[in-house]
Amino acid sequence: MTSTKKVMYAMFFGIHGLVTQVPIPKGRTVTAKFYKRIVLNKVDKYYRKRRPNTGMRGLYLLHDNATPHKADIVKKFLESKRVTVLNHPPYSPDLAPCDFFLFPRLKKHLQGRRYSTRNGLGSALHQLCRGIPQEDYKKGISKLDQTFETLYIVQRRLL
Repeated sequence: MTSTKKVMYAMFFGIHGLVTQVPIPKGRTVTAKFYKRIVLNKVDKYYRKRRPNTGMRGLYLLHDNATPHKADIVKKFLESKRVTVLNHPPYSPDLAPCDFFLFPRLKKHLQGRRYSTRNGLGSALHQLCRGIPQEDYKKGISKLDQTFETLYIVQRRLL
């Protein structure tokens, strides 16, 4: 059986679990325009449905320092939704909860499995994320707080 090649997803989660996953089309470069129009609008739609009075207002978002994330159209969109963007220190890719909480867990379950379609892989990811207990998401996010504290202490000592 042939399997899908590498597939990139934009995944968002919080203390309650998976918010959304957006497959990035094959051969597509993630530009600021794409990130805002497709990815962040899907996140916005999720919150407008679940929090009709507030939507994304009051949320904290941590995304890395990729160029599309720092673009003016993205910043303005998030400001208009009153989302607080947490500063991601440069050269700290391991700070993201995806890297120390979610992705290792997904890799463990997906290891050795093959999917013949992108949709099959997407369904498997969705089911795996939905199967993670809410308490584990809370723990994953709380590790972020500890990482920020450690990072802050290290940076303060270096100054």
